[in-house]
Amino acid sequence: MTRGHRPFVAIRETAGILTARGAVIVMVSPECGLPFDLVTWEGGVITLIRVRRLKYAGYAVEDIAVSCAREIAEFRRVPVPDHIYQELHIRGPDRHWHRYLILADRLEILDDMSDLITG
Repeated sequence: MTRGHRPFVAIRETAGILTARGAVIVMVSPECGLPFDLVTWEGGVITLIRVRRLKYAGYAVEDIAVSCAREIAEFRRVPVPDHIYQELHIRGPDRHWHRYLILADRLEILDDMSDLITG
């Protein structure tokens, strides 16, 4: 389990963004010890989401692989079927959002959400 507290404000912001896009959201209690904060269902697709706030900008896949290595490793230890996706949603110090798909062997940038500024 990752040290420190989960970014509760950022988790609620992510849930609000996804709800506005039409997703059904289930928030996961941190006491469960699971490596994700939200479960979403949208258009028949289930996604497990971990939310992070970064103190420093750096959104290239290589940067996220380093700054979120612990979270990525925790996600990869959870066996999930191929039809369930695992994502990182990152809010940077500039309050822009970025999304990454966690695959077994790599990360991929999804729509970067950088047009969304919250808080």
